[in-house]
Amino acid sequence: MKYILVRHVETFGNAEHRLNGHTESDYTAFGVKMKEMLVDELVALNTKIPFDEIYVSPISRAYKIGEAVAERLDRSFTPDDRLKEFNFGIFDGLTADEAIALDKKMWDRWMDDYNHVTLPEGENYTDYHNRMSAFLAEHAEAHADKNVLIIAHGGTVHSLLVNLLDLPLQSKWHFNIKLGSITVVDCPEGFGMLEALYTPDYDRIKLNP
Repeated sequence: MKYILVRHVETFGNAEHRLNGHTESDYTAFGVKMKEMLVDELVALNTKIPFDEIYVSPISRAYKIGEAVAERLDRSFTPDDRLKEFNFGIFDGLTADEAIALDKKMWDRWMDDYNHVTLPEGENYTDYHNRMSAFLAEHAEAHADKNVLIIAHGGTVHSLLVNLLDLPLQSKWHFNIKLGSITVVDCPEGFGMLEALYTPDYDRIKLNP
């Protein structure tokens, strides 16, 4: 069983350094090109690691990639709310400066202990991580011998990865999950092993518009 974990491509929220959790954000012009290249990359990867199941975050920046891959492969795909990005609550969609201006006291509390401090109208990172644990636990037995493609968000991929590798939550910061990156985790008999973590050569399309 292998998990193929994919982070979405560049959006305006990324380009503007916003805390885009559940907030929708369109692709930049470069992001549109990245999406096309990423879909091609995943279709090619399917010939080496056939995808038995495809799951996506229902947030459009991830959903549209899953939709395109499924269409190219003539396959179905399943949105799952648990794969959504972290919910930044009252800070969702804001830059750090805007969030501090809105509620500096809350921002400081959250920065001091983001794993346990729940943002108003949002969540904390422990609850977020538990969302991923629940997703994996539910699907591990059902997909014991299947390869599962998951297209989601940076935080989601971080959390799924450390869950699969049985690492502490804080170890997620050791993995650089770039926009449009692909992470492959092999899980023979439930034992997670990092097989690959790479980013397609998007600079090529940036240099050749």
